[in-house]
Amino acid sequence: MRVLILFLMLVSSAQAKLDIQYWTTPEGAKVFFAQTKGLPMLDIQLNFDAAASTDGAQFGLASLTSALLGSATEYQNEEQIINAFESVGAQFSASSLKDMSIVSLRTLTRQPILKKSLDTFTQVITQPRFIQTYLTREKRQTLRAIEAAKQSPASVASKAFAEVVFADHPYAHAKIGTTQSVDQISLKDLKQHYQRYYVAKNLTIALVGDISRVQAKQIARQISHGLNVGAKAKTNPMVVSLQKAQIIHIEFPSKQTHLLIGQTGINRSHPDYYTLYLGNHIFGGSGLTSILSDEIREQKGLAYSAYSYFTKMKSNGFFMMRMQTKNDQADEAKKIAIQTLKNFRNNAIDAQKLQDGKDNIIGGFALETASNANILTYLSIIGFYDLPLDYLSSFTDKIKDISAEDIQKSYKNLIDIDKLIILSVGATK
Repeated sequence: MRVLILFLMLVSSAQAKLDIQYWTTPEGAKVFFAQTKGLPMLDIQLNFDAAASTDGAQFGLASLTSALLGSATEYQNEEQIINAFESVGAQFSASSLKDMSIVSLRTLTRQPILKKSLDTFTQVITQPRFIQTYLTREKRQTLRAIEAAKQSPASVASKAFAEVVFADHPYAHAKIGTTQSVDQISLKDLKQHYQRYYVAKNLTIALVGDISRVQAKQIARQISHGLNVGAKAKTNPMVVSLQKAQIIHIEFPSKQTHLLIGQTGINRSHPDYYTLYLGNHIFGGSGLTSILSDEIREQKGLAYSAYSYFTKMKSNGFFMMRMQTKNDQADEAKKIAIQTLKNFRNNAIDAQKLQDGKDNIIGGFALETASNANILTYLSIIGFYDLPLDYLSSFTDKIKDISAEDIQKSYKNLIDIDKLIILSVGATK
């Protein structure tokens, strides 16, 4: 226990001393840097506003473009790139979400290891070469993933829920696309997507590690300078709120029913963000100790797990309760989940539940910011979503000040029990 307390004190001290520095490169890239001493490591994350929401009608385009980064450059083939990173113990990755495309690097800070890994990383980002052989391979893997998703009731449910809650919004389609859209994407499409969105003004750079500010500025400039200046991607519209309830069932030959209940949610700049964050933690986001889990799992034994969450994106995402139960218990689970949400919305929680929720979040927050990787994630979020620089240092203070009445009011303002999406995937026959 003493060791744990000492560790928490050290973590809290490190968090308090975390100095987030911000600047913009001459090319227009936003840079967020935090120096952490002790380990000779550097983590870099590049967030481009170049994800699935920029696909237009070519669903899967952003995902394919991201997947081919690192497959070839103007000077190296895939094997040479892999060997260049492995020879210095560096780790490279690229991925694409609905809001952002992410490219990251972890490397040692000792010279010449740092120089070689950064040079390779910069080349991969600024001078990619898209080759038909690699595109064909990636499309084949994507098509297999699309077909595999059709065999998973969980995937079928997630896809259907997103299509309903987002409707005509760019968030509605699956990031990997459809069989038809992926088939039609060409090498030319990838090149155009890269040229339009992988530009300095559309980039947020996050750096965390044992380097100086001078080094950080040099590294950020090296990356930014190699890109076209370009222009910031167009901001997506807000998601239109649901006008009526929708009950949807998808027949699926499974022994259990996947039940998803929810509606339009919030984005990270929503005025009730912190209140809803704490409220959801208490209601359904804290695992087995949450109110929803207690009602569904502990009191009724209807599901192994039942949880809720808000997706937090640039445009407003969604709020969802999710569980998996026996087919013949799906109706009962649905009724109890909705009633539990209704009770939470209409009645202020008791003082002990509120304090337990605050303690749990505040106590765990220090651990969430204890590693370079976690700090990097937070810096990327702060930069990409235009959050204040004191987001980390002020987070727990904002949680402390929330009352039970604040939570009740925020849920009443947002949650409309009469306009929920109730989606089930399972066997009724």
